[in-house]
Order: sequence, then structure tokens, then C-alpha cells
Amino acid sequence: MQRETEEGYIIITCDFTGEDWDGESPMIEGHQGSVVSAEALLMAVEQAEPATERTQCTMCLRHRDPPMKIWRHPDPPEKADPRAVICWECIKLADRTFAKDPDVEWEKRT
Repeated sequence: MQRETEEGYIIITCDFTGEDWDGESPMIEGHQGSVVSAEALLMAVEQAEPATERTQCTMCLRHRDPPMKIWRHPDPPEKADPRAVICWECIKLADRTFAKDPDVEWEKRT
């Protein structure tokens, strides 16, 4: 997600953890400015579970039906979007993308 400071600067923030981008930490942007950090992606890979109801993914905006796996932060930090959800397809895509980036220390996990 993006937010603007009082000075007019745009801050890029992970929708799932509320972590601000420091220009170095790996993050991937989805549709409409949604963002997932490597920290959030790691949690998503480890904690994703089958959806129990039709859910819209924050990253791709697709509606996902059970039993597709999804992840939402179990206890979202204050700066995070408490409605943020990432689907298994986006988790896999982000996982592959981080693994291919030579500047990111990431091994494929899915």
C-alpha cells in the first residue's frame, strides 16, 4: 500500500506487515499498489491454509474459492491492512520472483 506523509512524500508499505520500504528490503507490488514484503511472504508460505469462503486476493484482485490456500496475517500490526489476503497463486509467483532476483537472498520455497 502507499501512504503520503505530511510533507507530500509517498511511502511504500507492506500491506501484510506494515513494514515501510527502505529502498533495500525486497518487496513485490501487486495490483492497485498492493505490496508484499519478503518477511510477509515467508510467513505466507509457512502459514497459508485452505480458504473457508470465497476471498479476494489483495495482490491479484481475483476472487478465490475454497479450497485454494490463502494467507492473512493472524495478528496484523497497526500499520498493516487488516483485510489484506494473499492467494496461493500470488504466493508462488512472488516466491519464484524473489528466487530469480540475484540481489535477493531467497531460496524457492513453494
